[in-house]
Formats: sequence, structure tokens, C-alpha cells
Amino acid sequence: MILRTLGLAAFLATTALAQTPAPTASPYATIRGYVFDSLLTGATLPAAAVSLTGPVARSTVADPRGRFGFDSLPPGQYTITFNHPTLDKVGYAPPEKVLDLRAGVLTRLFLSTAASTAMYQRLCPATTATDLGVLVGSLREVTTRRLLGGGEIRVEWLESQLSQELGFTHRTRTVGATTDSLGRFRICGLPTGRPMMLKARHQGVDGAPLELNFGGRSLAIRPISIDVGDTVATAPGAPTIAAAARHKAVLKGTVRKEGGDPLSGAQVLVLGSSAITEVTASGAFQLDSLPGGTHMVEIRAIGFDRRREAVELNPDQPATLDVRMKQVATIIQELNVTAKAAESEFDTRKARNNGGYFITANDIERRNTLRTEDLFRAVPGLNVVPSGGFDYQVVSSRGVGISGKLCSPDFFIDGVRTEVDPQIAGGIPANPSDIYGIEVYNSAILAPAEYQTQGSCGVIAIWTKRGQTRKKR
Repeated sequence: MILRTLGLAAFLATTALAQTPAPTASPYATIRGYVFDSLLTGATLPAAAVSLTGPVARSTVADPRGRFGFDSLPPGQYTITFNHPTLDKVGYAPPEKVLDLRAGVLTRLFLSTAASTAMYQRLCPATTATDLGVLVGSLREVTTRRLLGGGEIRVEWLESQLSQELGFTHRTRTVGATTDSLGRFRICGLPTGRPMMLKARHQGVDGAPLELNFGGRSLAIRPISIDVGDTVATAPGAPTIAAAARHKAVLKGTVRKEGGDPLSGAQVLVLGSSAITEVTASGAFQLDSLPGGTHMVEIRAIGFDRRREAVELNPDQPATLDVRMKQVATIIQELNVTAKAAESEFDTRKARNNGGYFITANDIERRNTLRTEDLFRAVPGLNVVPSGGFDYQVVSSRGVGISGKLCSPDFFIDGVRTEVDPQIAGGIPANPSDIYGIEVYNSAILAPAEYQTQGSCGVIAIWTKRGQTRKKR
């Protein structure tokens, strides 16, 4: 694989820390040591396979603390190395270290991968910046595990700039690579301090959008799989995918609080798709008819930190995911407050029933959604579609607008027209719990005069609880 072909012999830094005589003279040698991962986790490497060859051959597995040992070894020259499944996924094989073991001597070892910064300098010698990272990985077909050469790997992220003329502006940066004949890829020059989106494509088949975050390190390893299904060439370079063959995977699991109690009511969704479900009272969930390949699964619950996990969805074998959610909000006792609210524009127009579709605060509470876009899934004349990989966009069911793009309604929040771009701003800038009411007009002609625009895709007016008391003019 990539790392081996680059000849990174220094990837395994094996250091003999000390050789000390054993308390009692013995005809045998002894080894005690740790396996440490400086590359990806900055921690010991449990379950690492340590191999020793020489006058005798031995192997062992590091314990949960990364410790290993060999006893009763005949003196002589040995070689030692280690490996781990995370390294196997990219085809990396660490080199061997030579040891001279003496009778009655305890040898202490510290086996470690190289630091990620050193690895970046070896993989990307043309760049010297300290805040950049390198992504290495492989691309496979999910069911056959066949390595896919000629695949396209693309990484995207947003950069913000501030200028006196334009203020804050955003632009999308994109870098990419092509997998070699063995399905391997390498992308240098990636920012290590921000989330990015990773996508794979092979012969017209797109993989799911994946989140990529270096977490401050300089190296990320990401094996990717996609489901090419039954590809039949209808014309040169134009494959047709049998959809039924690409939507068979099952994901099931449990969602619990840190203490182990079930977190009922949490939402589990597969990013970049419409697949979503709610966790049951026992903490269980299941999603069926999912596309195969590597996907990002997001778990959301009010009062808990959002979790995203990469999962491998194989149509031939159900995938499982067990998650513990961290609580981030303090629950206070319920308070009952009674007040007389002023009549608002929303209440007035809803009472008149003037041709719009109205969603009240009670409707929102009953639906109990965590994402505002989900409130529009059952609204006549509207669709909710994936946008930009991790986000969703509300569009008119009439298809495309004048510009040829998806027909998106004009949004007004508390009477002010608001630009909603899910790829830049992250979607509708209002949480369901903050919304008092929503007005939907499938045609701009039906909307109140102050909300009529030149757009042809309708109008959505959102009133928040702090802005709903504005009286009808």
C-alpha cells in the first residue's frame, strides 16, 4: 500500500529502554513492553499483535492497556514487530527491529508508530506548513471487497474571508485525488483544524458524503467502500445502476445515556439520505433498505451532545451501532407561565384561512423534530432533499426554477427576508423549539403583499417566539 511503497522504514520506532539483570539468575531472557500509537490516537494500542522470531517464534496480543510480554526465551538474536487492524486497512506492514537477548536479562521495550507530524513530512515533502494534514486510504466495493482503481476522491471545506468591501464571504475549497490500480489514494495539504466533507466516486457511482476531521493531528487514515450494485454499460462511459441492488443494507443498534439508561426519543439518521428513525423506549433502533458502503450516521437528542459515527453498511450483513450519549444540558423543573399574548400576523392570517398552509407551535411540539427542515416533509407542494452532503434543503415539488436549479421558496423570518443556503449557513437559521408558527404559500401570488417577490417557487414565513407578537399592519 501507500505507506509501504514510500519506504517509511522509520514508521516503527522501536526503542529498547533498558536491559537489567533478573533478580535470580536464569538461562532464559524476558521481554516486557508497551505498544503506543503516536500516529492516530496518541495513546497505547490495545489488541496490537506483537510477533517475535529468532531461536524460537512467539506471538502475543497487547492487553487493554497496550502492554505485552514474552517469558522463557532462549538467548540469541531476535526480530520483533507489531501490527493492528487499523494499519491493515491501508495495507501497512511495520518493519522489524533486531534485538540481542541475553540470559537472565529483562529487556523493556517501547514500540511506537512515528509521530503524525513526521509522517506528514515524509508523505508530503513539498509542503512545510505545520497546520496541514494528509489523508491516506483505500477505495473498495462493499460486497466483493474488490479494490477500485481509477476512483475519484474529493475533499471539500468552507473558507471564510473578511474584507472591507464585501464583509464576510465564504468560498468552497476542493482538492482531490485518483486511486491507483490497487485502490489507494493520498491527499496532502488539508486543514487540520476544521471539519471537511469527503466523497468517493467510481465509474459514475457516488459514495455517501463522509465527515473528515483530523482533530489537530497531521495524518488521517480512511478506508472507504461504495456499493456499485449491478452496473450495466448502456453506452460507453455511461453505467446504469440497478437501484434495487444498492438498497438492501440494515443498520440496527442501541442508544443510551452515559449511565447506561435507554435514551428513548433520540433520532438516528443516515447523513446525505432521507433515512431517519426514532429510538424506542428500550433504546433500540433499526433502519432498513439502506444503500451499501461507508456512511455517516448522526444521533441527535435534545439536551445531549450530537454524535456522528462512520459505519460500514453491507447488503450481505446487518451493521450494528451502540452509542453512549453525553448530556450537555441541565434539566430544570417544569414551570407553568400564563400570559395573554398580543395578536400576531401569523394568528390573524391563520384565522382568515387565506390559502396558505399553517404550522403552529402545537404542531411543532407534537412532531418533536430536531431539524427545522423536517417540519416541511409532510407539507403539500414541498420536498426535503439532501444538500451539500450533511444538510437538507426545502424545495418546491414543481421541479426546477427559472435558473435551472432546484426550485427553492423565498424565506422570511420575523418579517425579514433571509437567504437560506444549507451549504454555507447550515440550513434554516431557526430551531424548532424557538418557532411560534410557520406560513407556507406554494405560489408567491398567494403570499401577503409584503412577502411577494419575483421568485416563482413560493414563500415560507417563519415566526419565532420572540418575534411573533408583531401586530398585523
